[in-house]
Amino acid sequence: MKPDWTHTLAAGALVLLSSQIALAQTAYLRPVDLIEAVPLLTDSGRAGYSRFLQVSLRPRAFALNMNGDWAWNAGVEAVTDALAACEAHGLPCQLYAIDEEVVMPGFELGAPLRALGGSLVYVGSPE
Repeated sequence: MKPDWTHTLAAGALVLLSSQIALAQTAYLRPVDLIEAVPLLTDSGRAGYSRFLQVSLRPRAFALNMNGDWAWNAGVEAVTDALAACEAHGLPCQLYAIDEEVVMPGFELGAPLRALGGSLVYVGSPE
């Protein structure tokens, strides 16, 4: 009589699937963390955005304009101060991120496909 490997294979598949799910849960990216997805920024702007992400004070806000000028601020008036500092460059500015959320229309659900070379990034938190 041949051994029945069905249960062994099913158990192995279940273990493999469980480990893949656990790995996937630790690999999620939030849209706010995708530095390369922030539009219009130069290398110095990306460095500034990286510093913005490291600030623990809340609220915090990051603003930019169509020329790639940018500013961020943290504290009670973060939104107002970031917009004012950005607009001091001479053009109207728009908020890109507030705290842990991307608020710029079209970017709030994750990096646009063109910023990632056509790859979709899942950015939601597993529930």
